[in-house]
Amino acid sequence: MAYSQKEKDKIFNKVCERIAQGEALRNILDDKDVFSDTVWFELVKDGDKNKQYARANEIRQDRIFDEILTISDNQENDVIVKDGNKIINHNVINRNKLQIDSRKWILSKMDPKKYGDKQTIDQNINTPTKIIFQDISGKEID
Repeated sequence: MAYSQKEKDKIFNKVCERIAQGEALRNILDDKDVFSDTVWFELVKDGDKNKQYARANEIRQDRIFDEILTISDNQENDVIVKDGNKIINHNVINRNKLQIDSRKWILSKMDPKKYGDKQTIDQNINTPTKIIFQDISGKEID
């Protein structure tokens, strides 16, 4: 099916809205009302549309970050009362941990500069080093 530019723009805007709401692009492109991958990626090459798509992804990242906070703050069902005794519900706690870890991993892949583990190595070491050679008995060798 051939799309007019107006139809393409309408669908593109709808796709960006769904991305901003947290849906994965793969799932959106599988829908019948969205054009094929080829047409989609051609549209994204357009500078303005590329910026709109990038902004939708930033919004999605912010939503995922907010989900992490919501999940971690939720204490519902962490403790259950059975026969008058409070019991820690490890299943719920472990599921929440998995949900948080999954979202953290996704964010680190989506935007490693913002959400990735930053590791820096300082190679500017100006401390003088003295190397001491010893024989097998521990006696210093000149």
